[in-house]
Amino acid sequence: MKMAKIFKFLKKGAKKAGKKGGGEEKSPWPEGTRIGVFGHRNCGKTVYYTVLYNEGKVTKNIQISVTDNETSAELLSNFRSIWGIAPARGAGTIVDQRGEREFPDPTAQPRILQFNAILDQKKKMPVVTLDYGGEAVSISGESDQSEKVKSFMADADGILFFFDPKIMGAEMEIQARASAFVNMLEKISPLKARLPIPVGLVITKSDTLPGYRGEDQAVLIDPEDEQFLSENFDLFLEKTLQRVEGDSEWTGTVRGVLVKLREFLRVVVGRTLDFQIFFISNTGNKPEKIGADVGRSIYKPPEKIKPSGVKEPFYWILNAIDRNKKLNVMRRVVKFVGIISLVWILLYSMPFLYHFNFLLPRAEKVEDNIMESVDNNLMNTSGDQRNKIYRAYDRYSRKWLVREFFAGYGVAAANLADLYYNFNVGKAIKQLDNMINEFAYIVENRDIWPKYNPGKDSLIYDSSHTELLAGLEKMHVGDEGALLYQRSDRVLNYWDLFARFITSNRDSAVVSEISRQVDFDMNNAENYSSTEEKLGEAMLGLTAEKKKEVAAVAGLDEYESIRKTVNNSSDPSYLLGKAPRELEQIRSKLSPDKHAEQIAAIDSYLAEVNRWKSRRTYTCILETVPDMGHLHIEVTGSGQSPSWSRETQLLEGEEVRLRWKLGDDIHIAFDELKYPCTWGTKSSDKRVLQGRYALFALEGEITFQNIDKTVTIRFKRSLRDMLPGLK
Repeated sequence: MKMAKIFKFLKKGAKKAGKKGGGEEKSPWPEGTRIGVFGHRNCGKTVYYTVLYNEGKVTKNIQISVTDNETSAELLSNFRSIWGIAPARGAGTIVDQRGEREFPDPTAQPRILQFNAILDQKKKMPVVTLDYGGEAVSISGESDQSEKVKSFMADADGILFFFDPKIMGAEMEIQARASAFVNMLEKISPLKARLPIPVGLVITKSDTLPGYRGEDQAVLIDPEDEQFLSENFDLFLEKTLQRVEGDSEWTGTVRGVLVKLREFLRVVVGRTLDFQIFFISNTGNKPEKIGADVGRSIYKPPEKIKPSGVKEPFYWILNAIDRNKKLNVMRRVVKFVGIISLVWILLYSMPFLYHFNFLLPRAEKVEDNIMESVDNNLMNTSGDQRNKIYRAYDRYSRKWLVREFFAGYGVAAANLADLYYNFNVGKAIKQLDNMINEFAYIVENRDIWPKYNPGKDSLIYDSSHTELLAGLEKMHVGDEGALLYQRSDRVLNYWDLFARFITSNRDSAVVSEISRQVDFDMNNAENYSSTEEKLGEAMLGLTAEKKKEVAAVAGLDEYESIRKTVNNSSDPSYLLGKAPRELEQIRSKLSPDKHAEQIAAIDSYLAEVNRWKSRRTYTCILETVPDMGHLHIEVTGSGQSPSWSRETQLLEGEEVRLRWKLGDDIHIAFDELKYPCTWGTKSSDKRVLQGRYALFALEGEITFQNIDKTVTIRFKRSLRDMLPGLK
């Protein structure tokens, strides 16, 4: 059994071992990425799902759509309630009219919500989550929903802990809610063990917090500070507060929330790198209080609903889950490779010990004893002695272990066996080599080829051809395993292919057969001699001209095809990247004698491409720069930082000259009129255009998202008009 088969067998065994009781228990939940939202009563779960779905229809980084009628009906009903939209039915018509705004009633029974989420317009993920009454996770008592919620959370791919900041004044309630969440985490991973899933803390109703001003404060932890999550809570608190220290009011609010939740954070911090804190508002404005109920106040949604930060928790946790799944695959691969490596060592230790301590020494001992008896002089050995040595090495080379694991030793032993067996046929081998050389000479010289008689569809041999064939046939006798028989058999097969090549007028099928046979013999035949190699190269020479002719025809067809594609394309990544590589391959197939025009066109195209690889000057015009702002633009090498040494302000309508080559980065800084100019070092907003074709991204609209401003840049000569073409 080869090692590849052993690996396959072990892999199947590992798969079977991974199944519990012969098969996996079917999950009671729908298929998809399971997001657990852990939140107590009145923390805003139901409103969050509704607002998230509504917001997810129009954003770029995350798009959300429902996948079942129940979810759609639930979210639509909540949407109408929150936004105050009531359907009115007339004769044959249905229209929306303004109704009473009110938050949805507390969730009575758990509801499965199913979504499709698309991340960054490319990664699609089916999502399953659960909406339920907050009493189900309360530490003070069990509800009829508790077991169902626990079951859902236990196998969740990621969990968001929703915290209502309106209970900040109730220390015992905060500790109770944190303890409930920690108890749930304990069911996923024991205390102090690594949490295998991402965990996010979501502070809802952030519009009620002092210093909260909206979307920019939604994400608390800077990605660059993620390493501090593996440290203690005090260091985590210090580093986190440094990020918001510019706003004293907001700093105080954040400190208060983190300190209140310190017991929760101490359990999470250090156990997972996939942790984040969010501040969100489902409404953006404070709801209007309209009454009170047992244990809670009653509010209705504000007139204007402007959700803030609701997308960030879902976007973050889906990305974290996707990254976590890829890491888990790598961990399984590493574990599997480790097991295979151990098995490899065990399996290979035994064959090596058996081979080098028994099989090989036994064969060598026969040769050593005989050669010592004749003073290591091969000429003094008898035929019987050489036959004993031959049988010892021949038996060794035929052993399964040697053939499968020590093939190199087997080949060497077989060569030694042949040496002893054919000791008296050296003269015949020399004669065969002479005949092989003569055959190679005939193949290489067309003037002495056999003549083709088309009437009889046969070849006319002269005396040299006849004598050569007779000599080869004389060698082709005896034991089929003998050296002379094997080599003469291969040579006669080449003669047959040579004859068919001539009579078939170089048919492509014969050409392919010659190539396959010679390639096979060169790589696999035993005792393949240097003279046979010379003959094989001469046979391959027969196919070279035919292949070159076929390649030239194919190359011309490929040229015409790519020419149309190039001339109809305006994609720089194709015209400056993929197309040159394809044209270089096509050029190697074309004949300079027959395709000079096409080769010249390719050379001209490649020269144009090379010009883009050197820095050249490009002139662009700042068509629009809003609100009397100005720009700073600098070109750097890939990954380099700008120096902003040119203290020039670029205004609307001005021409800008840029020296750029493929792969350079373009840094753009926008300075608003209301702030003093820092020449690009501390601008209102910045953009970096990266990638091999960054210059093309500069042409058109450039949006600065942090300040919500867009500039328009046009090149005096369109870049796409400057791209190379094929004549």
